[in-house]
Amino acid sequence: MRQIEIWGDDDADDRTNVLKVLIPFLLCGLFLSVVWFLLPVGGWLFLFAMMVAYVVPPLGRESVIPLCILGGIPWWLAAFTIVFLDFAGGLFMAWNFPLVLRVPYVGPRVRRFVTAGRAYLDRRPWLERLYFVGLIAFVSLPFDGSGSIVGSILGRMLGMTKTEVLSCITIGGIIGSFTIALGIDYIVNLIPAGAGTWVSAAVFLLIGIALLVMYRSYSRGWGADA
Repeated sequence: MRQIEIWGDDDADDRTNVLKVLIPFLLCGLFLSVVWFLLPVGGWLFLFAMMVAYVVPPLGRESVIPLCILGGIPWWLAAFTIVFLDFAGGLFMAWNFPLVLRVPYVGPRVRRFVTAGRAYLDRRPWLERLYFVGLIAFVSLPFDGSGSIVGSILGRMLGMTKTEVLSCITIGGIIGSFTIALGIDYIVNLIPAGAGTWVSAAVFLLIGIALLVMYRSYSRGWGADA
């Protein structure tokens, strides 16, 4: 079992600690500023709403990316937006994990997840030997709860460094987000232009139901094993 790294900088001064909290949010502001020049006002507002929906549960990339593409956002921009949010979230967790544990309501939930996840990993020591590839695969899965926040917690339990975890989150985010975006864009192009809104909605409803069934099966498997 790898030695768990303590993700905290107790000797850092107050100015450094404040910067570590603010920089991920400032990066998001910079990203939105750049996107402002790429999209019309309506598209920018819609993308901003989807970013908020991704950060605040329960929507995951498997829901946000299709909605973005159907809302007129280019597939590559929809995918890159989610990758960027995963990176920013992973950066925030890497720099501020002890702070997150002290946040009311959030901290206790994180601690419970760590306890359940530790028990899950203890029963499967082989997962720790494949920690880097395994975390990339976990983050890339198109399920709610497999993004940067949970990925950061799992990486910490596996004893990975901040750089390793951030690399896994970024690589997994690229694989998962661009796979979904390309798949949805391909399906959209297969639907005839004159098919109508109801046909398009029915196709994506079937896809959504399939993803929901897969997610519930995945969640039950985690809950039974943890």
